[in-house]
Amino acid sequence: MTPAERERVKAALQSYLTENSITVHDLAARMKAAGRKVDAKVLHRFLDRGLQIDDQIMEVYRGFVDTPS
Repeated sequence: MTPAERERVKAALQSYLTENSITVHDLAARMKAAGRKVDAKVLHRFLDRGLQIDDQIMEVYRGFVDTPS
């Protein structure tokens, strides 16, 4: 995954948080409800602390961004 794709996913997830007035933990719960395997701690570290995560996890996030349930 390219850095531009990573940034697009991150921006989309942050926008989703803002639009829905939810926390990272709420977002993780929604992702899990949509059938995606998500760890709230990893999601928090990615969104709030800017830590790098692997492409496999990014694909899960991108899947949610592209088709949120």
